[in-house]
Amino acid sequence: MKPSLLEKLKLDLRALRLKDMADILEIALEDAHQEKQGHIQFLDRLVQQQRRAMAERSLDRRVKQAKFPRKMTFEYFDWGFQPGLNVEYVKDLIQLDFVQNRQAVLILGKTGTGKTHIASALGIKACEAGYRVLFFRLQNLLSLLYATLADDTTDEVIAGIARSHLLIIDHVDFIRTKHDYPSLLLDLISVCNQRVAMIFTTKISLEQWGEALGNPSVTHAIVDRILHHAKVINIRPGGRSYRTEGPHAPKMEETQELKS
Repeated sequence: MKPSLLEKLKLDLRALRLKDMADILEIALEDAHQEKQGHIQFLDRLVQQQRRAMAERSLDRRVKQAKFPRKMTFEYFDWGFQPGLNVEYVKDLIQLDFVQNRQAVLILGKTGTGKTHIASALGIKACEAGYRVLFFRLQNLLSLLYATLADDTTDEVIAGIARSHLLIIDHVDFIRTKHDYPSLLLDLISVCNQRVAMIFTTKISLEQWGEALGNPSVTHAIVDRILHHAKVINIRPGGRSYRTEGPHAPKMEETQELKS
């Protein structure tokens, strides 16, 4: 049986990869008839639906490619919880000028104070603005780079990372280090410096980075590059633990159940 003109139009829209226009075509036609819409108004609704759906899929793709540990956004961040946080400064960063200017952001604070949440939320904001973002824990990033030494693909992998607009390196801390780790990190930072915006989170002082990575002289060169025109969020000592006391922390009953 020959398809109706409406069915043929929907098939043609899908063939042109305009699935979202096809999905709402019948509803849009009915609404246009009831509301006595003009041709341009009717067509505009179809086009806007397609654009919104494409933008949502594009955002979902960027968020998945970034590989955030969890989808932590500012929508679920309690701004009044952490007294050691300069809220106005963080909200200025949400405008993403640091991404446009390819600057580094250093977030310091003790364990659980919300560093990863802030870094991830800034990363998701960047995804929403159309930027390509990559998220790594330092240990995982260095393990990845170390593995490239076996097949001599280090430069290729670093170049791939440097094609992102924002690189987030979380948990700069005392790690299971190897002899090549500091030089590999220096190579990456040198390539990304002033080409890619970067966010680092750390619970240790910058003076301890050399000890953590195992090579103070190379680490000094890394810190020097990071701090050049860097923005710093210092969640002051004495700040409460966002992880254990914050709005999304496990309740006491849940904690007791986990221990039992």
